[in-house]
Amino acid sequence: MVTLLIGAGLIILGIVVIAHDRRTLLSGLLPFLGLLTWLTGLTPVWLASTLFVIILPLGILGEVLTHDGYWLLSRYGTSAKGYFFLVGGFLVMVFAPLFPVLWLLWRSVLTVKLMLAIYGYVAVLIDAYLLATVINALPLTIKPTKILILGAGLIKGGVGPVLRRRLLGGLALYQRFPKAELIMSGGQGDDEPEPEAVAMHRFARQKGVPKSAIRLETNSTNTATNLSEAKRFINSGDRVVLVTSDYHLLRSLLYARRQGVNCQGLAVHTLHFTFTCNAFIRELGAYTIIHRYLIPLGLVLVIILCLI
Repeated sequence: MVTLLIGAGLIILGIVVIAHDRRTLLSGLLPFLGLLTWLTGLTPVWLASTLFVIILPLGILGEVLTHDGYWLLSRYGTSAKGYFFLVGGFLVMVFAPLFPVLWLLWRSVLTVKLMLAIYGYVAVLIDAYLLATVINALPLTIKPTKILILGAGLIKGGVGPVLRRRLLGGLALYQRFPKAELIMSGGQGDDEPEPEAVAMHRFARQKGVPKSAIRLETNSTNTATNLSEAKRFINSGDRVVLVTSDYHLLRSLLYARRQGVNCQGLAVHTLHFTFTCNAFIRELGAYTIIHRYLIPLGLVLVIILCLI
């Protein structure tokens, strides 16, 4: 009964967070922890099966890292980074399916408990990030007055596949709300002949969008500056929709929240699974860097609780 109440409390708290402002990892973490709390009352067989599903993202992570390591070694030859990805990814991939078995057989062994604590912490972080991304990609509840499309690197001086899909998603939303203004956000990289926003503007004009409906932000160099620079085109009463790739959505919305930009997100689907997994791993790494103190502290607390 106690576990049911704790689990229900966490889920209700998560719903409150989502209703207030879902642009936070807590929107995925709290409901997920509530579900985990409920699962502690399951029989060992069901619990093992459930844990396997929970840590499945670790297996995917291992597969992606292994693939990257093989690609680096085959393309660039022997390198420490290539072997690190290859061996590390393989170990993660192999350990993930064994997680429930080790938990059931050797839960009293200190070394295994530490391993499970570390792997479990990473798995929960991945799952919570995924769930928060899904929650922030739910259908829009506002009629936008501003549609902010985030840039991506130009390919051979033009709009590449990732940026093209972001633009098409934003333009489709603009067709539904033609009174809204489009904000194209993207500066010029060292390997780009022009700012991304200029190429985005040209793409939109070719699709029939009037020049008067487009605002250009050409000074940004990364996601954080996308939001800080685009903010000058946004008024306090605007209803803003931020358009970006699905893997990039949550971090973009977190930056928007930090910049005081009240918005919702429109996630544009990315076609290639391996690319999406790689990009998601980079996003999770960037999120970890943002919270470089909080996330390691959480891991230390989990390890301490495991040892008690």
